[in-house]
Amino acid sequence: MATVKQINIALLGLGTVGKGLVNLLKENEAEILNKHNAKVNVVKVFERNADKLVKFGLDKNLFTDNMQNIYDDANVDVVVELLGRIHPSKEYIEGALKAKKNVVTANKDLICMHGDELLEVAKENGVTLLYEASCLGAVPVINTLKNNFLGDEIKSIKGIFNGTTNYILTKMTQEGLSYEECLKEAQALGYAESDPTNDVEGIDAAYKLCILSRFAFGLDAKFDDITKKGITKITSQDIQIAARLGYTIKLLAIAKCNNGELEMRVNPVFVSNNHQLSKINGAFNACTIEGNYSDEITLIGRGAGSHPTASAVANDVMNFAHTMGDVGSRTLKKAKLAKDGTMKYYLRLSILDKPGILSDIAKIFGDNGISIESVIQDKNDNPEVKSLIIVTHVTTSSGMQKALDKIAKTASVQSVDSVLEVIG
Repeated sequence: MATVKQINIALLGLGTVGKGLVNLLKENEAEILNKHNAKVNVVKVFERNADKLVKFGLDKNLFTDNMQNIYDDANVDVVVELLGRIHPSKEYIEGALKAKKNVVTANKDLICMHGDELLEVAKENGVTLLYEASCLGAVPVINTLKNNFLGDEIKSIKGIFNGTTNYILTKMTQEGLSYEECLKEAQALGYAESDPTNDVEGIDAAYKLCILSRFAFGLDAKFDDITKKGITKITSQDIQIAARLGYTIKLLAIAKCNNGELEMRVNPVFVSNNHQLSKINGAFNACTIEGNYSDEITLIGRGAGSHPTASAVANDVMNFAHTMGDVGSRTLKKAKLAKDGTMKYYLRLSILDKPGILSDIAKIFGDNGISIESVIQDKNDNPEVKSLIIVTHVTTSSGMQKALDKIAKTASVQSVDSVLEVIG
């Protein structure tokens, strides 16, 4: 029988995910041995307080509060960074790579902003940086992109990359509650932070989209190039209209590459109820990958929490039990951003109930090359005002913006209440 491979890890941070990883390694020790002929040993834990190790059933002698002890320890094969935040995690990872240690991280903010730089450091030092857990928790998106699309061109990726916003929108859809009510419930359950900005404004999803766009298209995607629009303005009226028209509102992260031009955005979308993403509810995440030949493949799972993230981290650690390629071995080409996005639109306008207003709006759309798919007039809180609901055919974002600027100045239009993308 082959000698059991020992994988010695230094754990940076013993929080929720760190605890989950320790428990996973203990509970699955026999399974890991059976599948990989390997044993994973925690040989160092970087923390502020040694008592935390005892609390989680670890030997207090593993404790260190000095990263140099980890850099200098020849027994450490893999450094697992679970501290979060960009600094000092960036410096710790960089130090570990220069000390010839392989690194696994779940730090999406860091990988988004400095991943390419750290991958270059890893390459220079002959070690590997893995980061599956930085994107969608237990959903194996990066490994799927790496191993299952080798002979196909990826046309687009889109998905629900944030469980908090999906939970809120699901509650609004299923129970008819307001955004504010659902946010409070999400906070009470621990799904949303006391300051939910990163989640509800699409920032968290944009970090993940940036990482996956680089990996999917081989282009140097930048976080600041992603258009971001959150869910704070979504109303119960929009939710109800979506249901009537056969759609469900989801916050989607979308990236498309056409002839080398990259289009990236995070925004609320009317998703057709015929599409798989419309059926992803609660705190679940999903990613749909569209290949030139493979068509659409959708991966679904829990995107956050102790167990799902720990599972993704453990999978990366187990890569070192085999001969695995470095996820950052290819060179990224400079991204050329698409000058104009293309999509279908849903619009809700408040208009005065006067003759000729529909023809005025139709003319504005026509002048900007926009074709209308459907129009509905709906009741409004004000009896003298109607809600005008319009769904367009696919058009350009620049053409739509010009039309909206003109429509907003039309005398009979009281307000432009909602503008959302439509898929399906």
